[in-house]
Amino acid sequence: MFTRYASMSCHYGRMGGPQRSAQEANRLRSLRDQQILDTGAEPEFDSIAQLAAEICEAPIALITLVDEDRQWFKARVGYEPQETALNASFCVRALDVPDLLEVPDTRDDARFADNPMVTGEPYIRFYAGSPMRVSDGHALGTVCVLDRTPRTLSAAQRRALRALARHATAEVELRRYAHEAAGHAGRAQELDELKDRILSTVGHELRTPLSSIRGYLEVLLDDSDRLDPVLARQFLGVMQRNSERLLHLVDDMLTAAEFGTGAFSLRLADVDLAALVTAVVEENRPLTDHQRVRLVLEAPERVVVSAARRPLEQALRHLLLNAIRYTAQGEIRVRVEDNPDPAVVVSDTGAGIAAEDLPRLFDPFYRSAEADADAVQGVGLGLTVVRAIVEAHGGRITIDSEPAQGTTVRLTLCAAGRAPSP
Repeated sequence: MFTRYASMSCHYGRMGGPQRSAQEANRLRSLRDQQILDTGAEPEFDSIAQLAAEICEAPIALITLVDEDRQWFKARVGYEPQETALNASFCVRALDVPDLLEVPDTRDDARFADNPMVTGEPYIRFYAGSPMRVSDGHALGTVCVLDRTPRTLSAAQRRALRALARHATAEVELRRYAHEAAGHAGRAQELDELKDRILSTVGHELRTPLSSIRGYLEVLLDDSDRLDPVLARQFLGVMQRNSERLLHLVDDMLTAAEFGTGAFSLRLADVDLAALVTAVVEENRPLTDHQRVRLVLEAPERVVVSAARRPLEQALRHLLLNAIRYTAQGEIRVRVEDNPDPAVVVSDTGAGIAAEDLPRLFDPFYRSAEADADAVQGVGLGLTVVRAIVEAHGGRITIDSEPAQGTTVRLTLCAAGRAPSP
């Protein structure tokens, strides 16, 4: 069941601008608390918008946040502007709709007939948006799709759009947690405070992908309308990626725990380091392509090391993802060396690391103030895991970094049959 109109808890003028009210003030406060307005592009949100466009077969898909005098787009497909005035907003009308607002033909709807996006470029004739309602009950914006031709969504597409809105909401609330964690004065030093933070961090990192998986399962298990096989496969792909995200988190926690107790050990065999690094780079190349960051790989044909393949792959993946997360523009260069010892060097032109943070980078669950402020994904175990894995291989890790200049991380390993040079 979709909603074409619902009575608004706020009063809206002819062009859709909300008048001030106590309820609207509370909604705007909730939006500000998320600390997401005017932030950069993030793959998690971009993929939701892309999926909305593909599933709903729409040329335009947006994740919108309705501010006091504008609507701002956290992610967008098929539409260049980063924001519009509220008099051009469709989403402002969807904020109080329970699940989905669908407008089959905007020119036949008095609320939208004189909207600037209807009367001028991009000449929108169809709109559907599902509100993003956070845990306090306020709708911050929508996941929406738009078209230049009058139409309606299928029942399966409506269910999918609602599921994508729930997914986007979970990602927004995860960001809010990260900012709240950053506000803890002096960075919790007492054991109880640290324990609470660890539990809370891990809990949120678990909840976000689980919420996404649950939402898509609800759609897949709904027998009222059978899903198209292509659409169902897209849903399964999202669920698979979130399942992998959970497995990686569990692997990291187990590795850190074993390293802390001295129980971490490996079964070593001959591994082609050049081939392994190449595979990890190519696996993550879509992320750098999306951010328009140049990813360069320099590797000889073959470098054989004595290693445990899966843990070493885990460490390499962490290094590359760290570089991607902190490099908004420029270049990431991955180099495999074989002289005097096998080594992997990952250099980026990203944000860099402050001198005061360098000594604590390998501490379990440590996150820099910048990582918290920017809501960078992760629980602060990445470099702890990398060091554990590298040292278990008899190798070593070094980090050189300058704020605003970039970071270089070097992993030195053992060639097959010999120990690394001192």
